[in-house]
Amino acid sequence: MEGLKKVGNFLRNCVELYIPIAAFLIMFCVFVIQIAARYVFNNPVPWAYEVTVMGYLWMVVLGACYAYRDRSHVTFTLVYDKLPVKGKAICGFLGNLLMAIAFIVMFVPSCQMISQMKIQVTSVFKIGLNIVYLPFIPFMIIILCYILYDMWLEIMVFTGIGGEAAVKKMLDETKNETQEAIDAAMAQEEAAGKEAGK
Repeated sequence: MEGLKKVGNFLRNCVELYIPIAAFLIMFCVFVIQIAARYVFNNPVPWAYEVTVMGYLWMVVLGACYAYRDRSHVTFTLVYDKLPVKGKAICGFLGNLLMAIAFIVMFVPSCQMISQMKIQVTSVFKIGLNIVYLPFIPFMIIILCYILYDMWLEIMVFTGIGGEAAVKKMLDETKNETQEAIDAAMAQEEAAGKEAGK
């Protein structure tokens, strides 16, 4: 079971981290080549723009999955932070429910649209646009899985099924950067106080 978990984490990291990193590196190198070709050698290469756009698309779409996993996307939690724990769980559940419905409704039409794009090709490399927009499919699947996991955790909190463990897990996972910084500072002060008391 542990080996299966390691394989799953590796595959998840491949999609969410390694492919976006590779796409960024390719995009950056081609961008530098394009600048050198255009302004130093006065001979722009026509394929550079195409590669840069494809790299950017793959990087952003798949990188968004990691941002969701890491909770590093932008959130506006002014009202959410003031709610009690069950209120946070209900509010989070309703927001995630709306997103889940949107992702479920758009999944099949998006797959059909991407599949139909194979007849259109890029201007230089003649790559089918279905390959260019392919990362949108794993993006929808991964984000939907994360949303459903969050919804399950929120159900466990507002129904009371999960107990204190579920509450702690939900609060830890939805903690914003400011709260993390405050907690880290308080932990340092506490450690310094214990050290001074010795």
